[in-house]
Amino acid sequence: MNQHCLKLSLATLFAGGLSCAHAAPVNYEMNLRTYSGMGAGGAMGMMGAMFGGKSSVNKQMDLRLTNPSDIPGDYSAEHIVPDGMRIGPALPLKGERRGKGGEGDSGTEQPEGKVLIYWGCSPTVGKGQPEVIDFRNMSGRVPPEVAAMARQSRTKKGGGSVESLPPRTLWWPHGDDGFKGIPEDASAVGDHAVKANFMQRDISYTLDKEMDFLEPMNLKATSSDLKAAIPLEWDKLTRAKGYNLNAAGATGDKEVTIWMAAKNKNPMLPGSQNTCTIPIGIFEKAQGAMVMGEAIGPTRGFAYPPQKPGEKKPLIWSARVRVSAFDNVMLGMGNVAKDAAGDAAADSVVPGGGGLIKSLKGLFGN
Repeated sequence: MNQHCLKLSLATLFAGGLSCAHAAPVNYEMNLRTYSGMGAGGAMGMMGAMFGGKSSVNKQMDLRLTNPSDIPGDYSAEHIVPDGMRIGPALPLKGERRGKGGEGDSGTEQPEGKVLIYWGCSPTVGKGQPEVIDFRNMSGRVPPEVAAMARQSRTKKGGGSVESLPPRTLWWPHGDDGFKGIPEDASAVGDHAVKANFMQRDISYTLDKEMDFLEPMNLKATSSDLKAAIPLEWDKLTRAKGYNLNAAGATGDKEVTIWMAAKNKNPMLPGSQNTCTIPIGIFEKAQGAMVMGEAIGPTRGFAYPPQKPGEKKPLIWSARVRVSAFDNVMLGMGNVAKDAAGDAAADSVVPGGGGLIKSLKGLFGN
């Protein structure tokens, strides 16, 4: 039993609590994502895709270590990756002190405007569509997450400092100033280990080819006429369990149209499907629209001690690895393509172009 575990055991003993073996486990998350299309190469990638150039591919890995209790100030933590990742080999996991919560202005302002929601892979609009959300008529019934989005959009920067608490979560690449990106030919196959001076035991697991980065989706629209039905197609990825597709376009500052390939399903489409059609005319009043696609790949869990079927041993740590791919394409840009490309250069961190983002800001306030 190490020093951290001994201290925890003594504390819980005097408090009449559980032993260290029954404490909540350390949780680890690893997300492997492949981005293609306009979102993969920043402003230059977006402009190249708009004007018929080859879209780039970008691989990203997000790591998150969550401790059930406060992490000590003198912590050190790292993720050891296999040589095939072409980075590392040790990636630093870093965190930030967290606020105490319950501070700041709760706000009373509500968002304004309408959201029109369509769904289904069909050349024509289905019955009962669109579903309309009119924020002006909701009289305080705006969902909490939407109200929070509106308040955040109106929050002013600045203000005095507030008391904070030690972190309980560490990330990567967040906080790694030396990170320059993951090479396009990187592979996550091999042995992985997470080491931290506050953990009772190292986290370790091995990924095979099934759990490597996905191939790019290569999402395409065979027509870009917003007044017509818009067929979509993408590569059928052998490891994809399913696909999510949605699109958004704005009319002025106070109305947004959203389309989903299916409603109340996740994934929206099965892994065997690689075509879908946006219904005719739902974006005809918008200057442009953005289609976003997600391929949901395999997920795998690891834990220590290992669990046999039906066993419920107290865990020291658990880890989950998720694999996915993302792509997007702009529709109906026509004569506004150059303006959208200019916005993209200014807002390169937001796939989709500045015009659409400005309209969405208008819906929730500036």
